[in-house]
Amino acid sequence: MIERPTTLDELSSTLSAVHGAGHSAIPWGGGTRIDVGNVPTSYDTAIDLSGFTGEIEHESGDMTVVANAGVTIGALNALLAKEGQRLPFEVRNPAQATVGGSVASNAPGHRQSSTGGIRDWIIGMHIVLADGTVTKSGGRVVKNVQGYELHRLHTGAYGTLGVISQAAFKLLPLPPEQQTVIAWFDDRETAQEVGMSFVNGLFLPEAISLLSGPIANATITAAGELSSGDSWALLIRLGGGVRSIERQVNEVVGATGASGAAGYAVLNDQSATAAWASLDSTESESSVSIRMTSRPLITLSASDAVRQKISSDHGIDVSTICDLGFGALTVLGMVEDDTQSSAVTSSITDVVADYSGSYVIEKCALDVKLSRDVFSDVGNSIDLMRRIKNQYDPTNTLNPGRFAGKI
Repeated sequence: MIERPTTLDELSSTLSAVHGAGHSAIPWGGGTRIDVGNVPTSYDTAIDLSGFTGEIEHESGDMTVVANAGVTIGALNALLAKEGQRLPFEVRNPAQATVGGSVASNAPGHRQSSTGGIRDWIIGMHIVLADGTVTKSGGRVVKNVQGYELHRLHTGAYGTLGVISQAAFKLLPLPPEQQTVIAWFDDRETAQEVGMSFVNGLFLPEAISLLSGPIANATITAAGELSSGDSWALLIRLGGGVRSIERQVNEVVGATGASGAAGYAVLNDQSATAAWASLDSTESESSVSIRMTSRPLITLSASDAVRQKISSDHGIDVSTICDLGFGALTVLGMVEDDTQSSAVTSSITDVVADYSGSYVIEKCALDVKLSRDVFSDVGNSIDLMRRIKNQYDPTNTLNPGRFAGKI
């Protein structure tokens, strides 16, 4: 069945009916991250929340906003922009990604390097539990010290503990100016040194990604520039006032030039949009995608080791994206069939596991998903996770088997 609730009462009664019938339910938003996570062990009812939009409550003076789960990130940012404000986080495909789905999957974005993730900006949430009970956590103001921050528990829980019906966020002002600079290098060490000098410098770029493999050359080309050979590319977005941007650009260009970069360019708006879009399209089109989080220098070392391992064992040149300020590594690859997908996926996870980071296999062949847990081992905390799941959803109604440990 497919249910399409548009009000809180409809959502509550839908879940109550599903729960009472002993069925399982899968919440559905924009579908942009529905393929992340383990394959559910059962699936009777899809709860389509794309029409669950309601009224957006924007308090521009308090710099907060409250939106229902079905509101898209793009529509919400368009509304906020009229008041010179924005959500502090980014997600891929904002025109389709919804508030509920983005929060439930803790969707990553390029701006994590400077502002952190979605969990850092949520101040309140309404959740409908598996039996239809409506609960709430936090509030609608930034200064809120009442109770536990249970809304953080639901962020990244993939809808296994409850269905997010509404979320409240802190906001940031839109920067007066933005500028993107791309620089490319012949070796990782130089690119890494330059990139980390910005992360640890006098100003922190809004976004700073170090790219290697096919994605590096594709992004350089999308920006309207030319590169030769195996390049490591730094894609840097700067934000601030006009004078601040001028100073930041001069420092970035000066540092890249002094380091002996193979090339660099200050991009116009059209080229900058194309360069960042190239990253998103490569991620969307890849047949294997694995995301690892650890300390920045560890992820940089892991990216080098992964590329060497996959090239040596499988003859494939994978792409890597390192978010330098956040400590996240995304490994992307194109494989020919399920057999190769299984071998490449196993090789990548073997390498990243050696670097003491947690990971999620975001995209792989279905056979691979069915044969393993796509989340890395969480150790003894899996027992606590199971107790929490049993407390919130004892009948295993919501997204059964999708989360870590196939909870």
